Amino acid sequence: MARKTGLGDNLPWIIDTTKKVRPGPKPTRTTEVKKLSTSGIRKSRDSEVPKFKTFEVKLSTLLREDQLNFLEKLTRDIMASRDSNNKRERITKNSVIRTYIDALKILDIHINNIPDEETLLQRIKEGLANLRNSEVRDFLS
Repeated sequence: MARKTGLGDNLPWIIDTTKKVRPGPKPTRTTEVKKLSTSGIRKSRDSEVPKFKTFEVKLSTLLREDQLNFLEKLTRDIMASRDSNNKRERITKNSVIRTYIDALKILDIHINNIPDEETLLQRIKEGLANLRNSEVRDFLS
């Protein structure tokens, strides 16, 4: 009996990685990608590369229902409240999560002996309360 791979027969875009040899040559980019800044956003010389293609790591995360609802409502509200001059890129749940991570980088939190998520949240709240205006100005510039 053959080993099941979990791949459907009618899904030609899915590559079976259980085989030792991959069919065909690896696809290559036709335009050179140039790094523009330390923020991880890149553009090609000839045309704009979609932002989602500039990220290197894909991360799956488990969320509570209320967290997912918050993210969905926030992204819908952001997208709905923009005028036509401010529709340069789509704001997604991933966009919100990445910007939250970037904003949290400036926090000075006590990281020793964090036993659970509740304590981590409390330490982040303390870090937010202790933020000085100069640190915020430095982060914004």
